Amino acid sequence: MLHVIVPIDFSPTSFNAAHYAAKMYKGNADVTMILYHYYAHGEDTATALNFLTSLKDEFTGMANIVETELESGDNFIDRLAAYAHVRGAFMIVMGLTGKTAMAQRFSGSNTLKIAEKEVCPVLIVPEDAKFEGISNALISADLNCVENTPTLLTVKRVLQLFNKPSLHILNVNSDTWIQLTPEIKAERDKMEVLMADFSPEFYFMRLYDFHESVDMFARDKNIDLIIMAPRYHSFFDRLFKTQHTNKLIYQSKVPVLAVHE
Repeated sequence: MLHVIVPIDFSPTSFNAAHYAAKMYKGNADVTMILYHYYAHGEDTATALNFLTSLKDEFTGMANIVETELESGDNFIDRLAAYAHVRGAFMIVMGLTGKTAMAQRFSGSNTLKIAEKEVCPVLIVPEDAKFEGISNALISADLNCVENTPTLLTVKRVLQLFNKPSLHILNVNSDTWIQLTPEIKAERDKMEVLMADFSPEFYFMRLYDFHESVDMFARDKNIDLIIMAPRYHSFFDRLFKTQHTNKLIYQSKVPVLAVHE
């Protein structure tokens, strides 16, 4: 059984993420969807439980099993990470608000902090995103030292749930010019073998702005899901820990899946 946790703070962004997750896993008998609410000291837990129960009733019939969970503690991030670990979570699905700096600071910071935790994959859902299927997935990869790691196995497992979407593997490198080096060709060939189930197509872009390159590619190829993993992209750490985050995560029109080793 795959446990998918959706944190709910009763904001429109979290409700949208819950609807996205419910539609994404609709009809999948192997998925348990957990509506998770972290409450602060003094909060009316009875009201919170009523809201969660209403959501559970709404999603019953979509997800195979829907559960609710209320927790409290000293730190939301630590509690959610611990709960995900105990439940052996397959994925956490969280919304992200990015229209204003204040929204990014309050809604976005918790989402990105969870994405930094090495607990399970985190699907970051833009506030206006609607699930309409996953037909085209994008992996942004450096193509350095490609191996069949737990990261890649997790990516495969996620993609297999969506009836094997078309897979696009994008390498953005300002040093690549006209011809690929023998080293990059060798790594590309290894990745092609490892992801053979999805008949991957490879693209090499010689642009200097990584964020602009990924955004342009996602629009041109009608990408439904962007996958980022530290094992396959050296940009991962900067993506979640610096101002560079704004250029891809907050501006993305499609969900971004963060997958750790």
